Amino acid sequence: MQKRTCGRTGLDFTVIGFGGMRLHGKDEKYWADLVREAAEAGFNYFETSHRYCSSTSETKIGEGLNGIPRDSIYISTKSSADDFLTADTVRTTIDESLRKLQVDYLDFYQLWSLPLKDYHEIAAKKGGTLEGIRKAMDEGLIRHLGFTSHDKPENQIALLRTGEFEAVTLQYNLLNRVNEPVIEEAGRLGIGVIVMGPLYGGILGTESKVLSDLFGDAATDAAAEVAFRFVLSNPNVTCAISGMTKSLDVEQNRKIAETAKPLTPAEMKVVEKELAKFKTAAESLCTGCRYCMPCPQGVGIFAVFALANAARVYGLVDGSRAEYAKFAREWPYDSFKDATFCTQCGACVAKCPQKIDIPSELEKAHKLLV
Repeated sequence: MQKRTCGRTGLDFTVIGFGGMRLHGKDEKYWADLVREAAEAGFNYFETSHRYCSSTSETKIGEGLNGIPRDSIYISTKSSADDFLTADTVRTTIDESLRKLQVDYLDFYQLWSLPLKDYHEIAAKKGGTLEGIRKAMDEGLIRHLGFTSHDKPENQIALLRTGEFEAVTLQYNLLNRVNEPVIEEAGRLGIGVIVMGPLYGGILGTESKVLSDLFGDAATDAAAEVAFRFVLSNPNVTCAISGMTKSLDVEQNRKIAETAKPLTPAEMKVVEKELAKFKTAAESLCTGCRYCMPCPQGVGIFAVFALANAARVYGLVDGSRAEYAKFAREWPYDSFKDATFCTQCGACVAKCPQKIDIPSELEKAHKLLV
């Protein structure tokens, strides 16, 4: 299986990693068996969180990796600064994560969904989250520190430049390229890049006439392979996380991770040419700049519009609706509420550089996505 070095850590990750956010709907043994199957297939990066799957993901991954040689895998978990405001409280959850994962140390610990504002006002202050994490690192409980973010690209870049982090986990895929400047800066600084949502929450693996025409073959697994190849064409990307939920996912991802090559310049040119046909239509809805965030009511404005774009512009209706149904329940949208929570306060409209009537467009998007 192909591997890439995670920035200056020197750790070699398989180019596809195992994401632990979708381990729900079946019993614990099912998920433990699937995690073990993935490890035995050769995947070596396992990513989870203390809150994934109603706080059961770490336990399922820990059970699945029990017995797998510890030096053959890398385990990453996370907590958010706005959950754990002090050094003492974050230390409590670190100890709990170690217990659930059945390990003596974590290869990576990440500040989850970190905005630049929370970094300065919560995480980095004296007695704050980072202090607790650094103490655990000094004790050998955590080897490397990273962060995940949905913040604006310029704010993510500012976080990279603090010098605190060795990896960043961010969104990047064929239909959402807004973070390319962040990825470039991470590469320049020697910071590893983990990509979440390489299949846009799975919808790039669903049937779409637009994508079938683009990829030539109507088979959805071919579309998924091209989507992974696109992400891995960026030389600064270390690994793409996949939310595997069945043995077929493990097998298909294994084949991709073993054989996938970056898109050739000719293939990339075709992809960009085809996607450019829809660029104007997509941008007339929302560019994903995120200046509207945060919403006082917790609505994931840019995320709602991203799914609406995928449905309207690229024909990914079924996949977009399935992803929208997860809002306010699970990652990556567990901190976001759906459009029905909009109170039309107008705070977002005042901040939108495109002057979009956001409350009205949210209402339309909701009707499309339910």
